[in-house]
Amino acid sequence: MSMHNGRVILSTEHMRLVEAEITSYFENSIAQATQIDVSYQQLWEVMYGLIRSGGKRLRPRLTLLAYEAFGGKNTQAIVPVAAAQELLHFSLLVHDDIIDRDFVRYGSPNISGRYKTAYGHFIKDEAHATHYANAAALLGGDLMLAGAHELIGGSGLEGAQKSKALSLLSRSIFEVAGGELLDTESSFVPYSSGDALKIARYKSAGYSFVGPLVTGASLAGANAKRLAALRVYAVSLGVAYQLVDDILGVFGNENETGKSTTGDIVEGKRTFMAEYALSHMNDAQTESFFKAFGNEHASWTDLQAVRDLLVESGARQEAERLIARYSEEAMQAIPLFDVSRRDSEAFTVLIRQVTERSK
Repeated sequence: MSMHNGRVILSTEHMRLVEAEITSYFENSIAQATQIDVSYQQLWEVMYGLIRSGGKRLRPRLTLLAYEAFGGKNTQAIVPVAAAQELLHFSLLVHDDIIDRDFVRYGSPNISGRYKTAYGHFIKDEAHATHYANAAALLGGDLMLAGAHELIGGSGLEGAQKSKALSLLSRSIFEVAGGELLDTESSFVPYSSGDALKIARYKSAGYSFVGPLVTGASLAGANAKRLAALRVYAVSLGVAYQLVDDILGVFGNENETGKSTTGDIVEGKRTFMAEYALSHMNDAQTESFFKAFGNEHASWTDLQAVRDLLVESGARQEAERLIARYSEEAMQAIPLFDVSRRDSEAFTVLIRQVTERSK
C-alpha cells in the first residue's frame, strides 16, 4: 500500500489478484452453466459482462487495506474474501435495481433491462415481459450472494478464519436487508425524524465500509479494542459517504457522476435532505415541494423548485454539516487503531476521498 498525490493506492498486483479471482469465478461458473442449458449460460454471461463494465472495487480495496494496515501477512489467502465483498455488492445492486424499477446500470442496460428486451421478442405484454425480466435478475442477484459465500469457503484461510469471514459477511447481509426494507417503505410509510440516517447506516455503511474493513482487520488478528475503533470509523465514514451521494444525486454534475440529478426527486427518495426540508418548510413551500417530489411527470421548473427549497430550508447546509461531523468522528477514531503512521495517513486520506468526491 502506498500514497500517490494524496490517494490511497494498493499495489497493482493486489488488485490484479482480485480481478483474477473474479474472472476465474465467472469463467468457471459459465462453463458449469453450459452443462445445464444455453439459457443459463447466457444469464451468467450477462452478469459477467456487467461486473466488468463499472465499479471502483471499493469494498475489496477496503478489505485489503485494513488487512495489511492491521498487520496481515498472507494477502494472497484473503484475496477471495476481498473478491467476495464485490460479489455481495453486485448482488445488492441487482436487487436494488429491481426494487427501484431501474433498467440501467453503469450507463447500459442492467440484467432486467437486457432480459426485458430479450423477452420482449416472445412476450408482447410489457408488464409480463418486465415481470419475467425481473425474475431473471432476481435469480442472478441470488447467485451472487451464493458466490460470495463460495469464494470465502474456497479461500486458503484456516477453518476458524473462514468461519469469522462468513459470519461477518452474513452480518453485512442481515444489516443491509433491514436498511433496504426501511428505504423501500419510506416512500409510503409515515416516517420519523432520524429514519434517513438509520437507513444510511444499515443500507450503505454496513456492507460498504463496516463489513470490508472489519473483515480485513479481523483476519489480520486485530483485538477487540482496535476493532471497536475501526467500527466507529467505518460507520461514520459510511454515513458520510451516503450523505455525499444524496447531495450529488440532486446537485451533482451528471457528466461527472453518470447519475441523473432528478432521479431522487422524481422517485420521492427520503434522503436526509428531504427529511430535513419537510420538517423545516411552511405549508406553501411544502405544497411546491410535492409538485415534483415523487412525481415522475414533474416539469423541469418544478424540479428546480425542489432544489431551491432544499437550499432555502437549510437542508443542503445541514447535510454538509453532518458530513463534516461524521468525518471528524472518523478522524478521531484513527489514533485508536494503533497502526503505523503511513497507514494512519492512508485512513485519513480515505476520509477525504469519500467526503470530497464529485462522483
